[in-house]
Amino acid sequence: MSRKLEILETARRLFNESNTQAVTTNHIAKEMSISPGNLHYHYSNREEIIRVLYQQLSSDASLKIDELPKDIATLNEHHKLLIKVQWRYRFFFRELLFLFSRDEKLRVMYVEDNIAHRVRIKKVMQNLVEHGEMQVANDNALEHLVDTLLMAWQFYTSYMYTLGVCLDEKGIEEFITYTNQSMQLCRTDKENT
Repeated sequence: MSRKLEILETARRLFNESNTQAVTTNHIAKEMSISPGNLHYHYSNREEIIRVLYQQLSSDASLKIDELPKDIATLNEHHKLLIKVQWRYRFFFRELLFLFSRDEKLRVMYVEDNIAHRVRIKKVMQNLVEHGEMQVANDNALEHLVDTLLMAWQFYTSYMYTLGVCLDEKGIEEFITYTNQSMQLCRTDKENT
């Protein structure tokens, strides 16, 4: 493993175990038994490390338009992947708005990606409608469903945290149940049986 990747993996682990505010580049360097200067040779500051981790998260979670699920079974498989990504980068979801307040570059990157992610979610819902697995009353209902699913993806971890629920890897799988129940009202009879 390259030194740059080792720094990222150590930072991600420490951020997940604690939080980004408590973990400095000095903590990361100490954990790796390297000098802060060696770390700063690769990454100028903690925010840069977080941005690169976010880029990894985004790459791990995103599908190209032609790879998007076209049926419920494939969507459920994709949800399993998303759960792994959410668990791997749980610090990010737990601290999303705080991270934005500290790093405008990250906020801009995220907003751009988030708009594209919303387009992909909408396309998945349209695929399900086209394949007869869902029905929506109108475009407005579809937009609301898309927003509900996007909010669940972004804020489920922090929402549970505000309820005092300390999520483990198994607990975060409830995200699949939550999103499936959000979609249940729109699913066709063949999927409700």
